[in-house]
Amino acid sequence: MKKDSPICLEISSEYIEILKKEGNKASIACMIINADRVFSNTVSATINPDFSSINYKAEHILLRDLIAVFNSFAGLYNDQKEIPVRAKFILVFLYERLLGKDLSEQYDLVKMNAITLSERFDKNIKLIRETSFFQPVDEMKNLFILPAVLKKINSDQFATVSSFITHIALLIVKADDAVSMEEEELLKHISAKVNNPKITLDKASYNEVPEGDTLEIVLNELQELIGLDSIKENVENLSNFLTVQKMRTEQGLKTSNNSLHAVFMGPPGTGKTTVARMLGRIYKHLGYLEKGHLVETDRAGMVAGYVGQTAIKSDEIIKSAVGGVLFIDEAYSLAAKSFNDFGNEAIEILLKRMEDERSNFVVVVAGYPDEMEEFIQSNPGLQSRFNRYFEFDHFSVEALLKIFKLYVTKGDFVLTEDAEDKLSEILDRVHEKRHKGFGNARTMRNLFEKIIERQANRIVLITPVTADLLKTLTEEDIPEIVKTVNEIILFDDEGQLK
Repeated sequence: MKKDSPICLEISSEYIEILKKEGNKASIACMIINADRVFSNTVSATINPDFSSINYKAEHILLRDLIAVFNSFAGLYNDQKEIPVRAKFILVFLYERLLGKDLSEQYDLVKMNAITLSERFDKNIKLIRETSFFQPVDEMKNLFILPAVLKKINSDQFATVSSFITHIALLIVKADDAVSMEEEELLKHISAKVNNPKITLDKASYNEVPEGDTLEIVLNELQELIGLDSIKENVENLSNFLTVQKMRTEQGLKTSNNSLHAVFMGPPGTGKTTVARMLGRIYKHLGYLEKGHLVETDRAGMVAGYVGQTAIKSDEIIKSAVGGVLFIDEAYSLAAKSFNDFGNEAIEILLKRMEDERSNFVVVVAGYPDEMEEFIQSNPGLQSRFNRYFEFDHFSVEALLKIFKLYVTKGDFVLTEDAEDKLSEILDRVHEKRHKGFGNARTMRNLFEKIIERQANRIVLITPVTADLLKTLTEEDIPEIVKTVNEIILFDDEGQLK
């Protein structure tokens, strides 16, 4: 068990600056997350039904996760009064910061140190630890909720939040300037749970058009995408064509076929879902769709295992997409594989609704090129309704490195030159040996998460803790080249053998 002597190290100005920087990073991330409708829709599926009327924000969920970190650490102490003062101060400081207050602006350094010695301090700690900031469903009680939700919806803020929680765990563990073996194991456990959440939530399917969105904003976002030059050109050409067609209609002139349904062909992790969202927004701003939202689904979302249920299931999904775009991933899996398969029923329902709602409903089907060609050719109705094809290719080594560096920047890390050289060697070899199921951007995200976990294990025993230490990724943090390449090539992005 943890030692029984209290540690009352002074709260220094340098220590405050580290906490302030981490707190500001978390607050900005929460603000961005709260504006994401996909996040709010997904969170609703994780709330305990008894608390479903509460409007939880990202700050509440993050506080719940931070308390879980603190309580895990506190569990190492026989006597809770012996928990290091710095560890308790971290909890109080971040509690106030995530609720909109900055203690460093309210009190000077002398006053903040005095607060930690007051009788009220431990009572406040007890109150924070007992506050129910967020009540998840039973199956998620032992998880870090915010990272799990963010990873499920592929949020750009996952890296920021996961690194924040890991850094705070490190600061709490090192609050007494020493790390025991049990603390080191605890930190590794926390880092693994935060960076590799195992939870499987119901798919977040509904993606609304952002508030204040415009055609110019969408096209600017399109141009910022990495490694999709031909796709960007094709989408912009389509946008220009539809704009002119709209002008011709307004002038009473004849127009060409404006079929908006599309086939996206390419490997995973190449931006197909992202581009589909943008298409919906473009169609809305050009007046072709009423809402422009995107509903994502796959075979599991449309096909049931019993007679009569597929029609109900498919129709429900399709109705939710009217006025916007229905994005069906791995659509080729709908094609019947056996006599008892109900996939063809889903296809027939889809084709009928595409006809019934042809003026306000767009379908984008996606998957591997060969399989998608066979899928479209398998049904005359599919061939007649899909005449726009977008080919997504594997990213180049340069694009993969840019994507990785984007995760680094968003996670508030920096990459040393030696680390980048080693990483580049991994990417060169992976690109050369890649298979059709190579995860591209998803693989870069998984590799980044593995690297920041290695960094946490490397720096856990180093003192003192500095901002540079927390954010720097060194050559030592990049895993061994040959082993890493083999792991990436052997497994696809879902962890299945190829």
